[in-house]
Amino acid sequence: MGQTPDQITKAAEAAMQKVLNHLAEQFHGVSAGRASPAMVENIKFDYYGTPTPLKGAAQISTPDAGTIQIKPFDISQVKAISGAISAANIGMTPKDDGKIITLKLPMMTQETRQKLAKQVKDMAEQAKIPIKNARHEAMKHGDASLKESTITEDQHRKLKDDIQKLTDKYNKQIEDNLKKKTEEVMKA
Repeated sequence: MGQTPDQITKAAEAAMQKVLNHLAEQFHGVSAGRASPAMVENIKFDYYGTPTPLKGAAQISTPDAGTIQIKPFDISQVKAISGAISAANIGMTPKDDGKIITLKLPMMTQETRQKLAKQVKDMAEQAKIPIKNARHEAMKHGDASLKESTITEDQHRKLKDDIQKLTDKYNKQIEDNLKKKTEEVMKA
């Protein structure tokens, strides 16, 4: 059975908001010169066959502005965690003493800042894909509802307009967040 325009719009908006929240989490992990647990807490490693985020498997601290320390709850996982951090390509090389993994933030040169700015731009571009997919899915549901005659031509037209406005709104929010994060990364 076809969905109402309101149901379709709400589902699309929920999907788009989820994308925006995920992007905010990703941006939070990109630092402009200060160590933060957020830079590594969502990195996943293989914990006995299960992809597990670091925040659930280790104590993550920042003893100073340029250092992150990771103390796994299970010290047998130090090598697996170090490998996952290296594979995550976050611009820091993990060093471990068998119990604690230490990451040193590189000095923030103009080149490093430009790399970070490119990285956040790529994240923003990638976030636009699921926004587009949510739009496409909503339009598909609208077309199906029209075909099943559960909505009128006028409701269908309005639904298409509403979905496009939502898409534009969320793409603008992505651009605004990108601009803000880029400025944060680029300031000396």
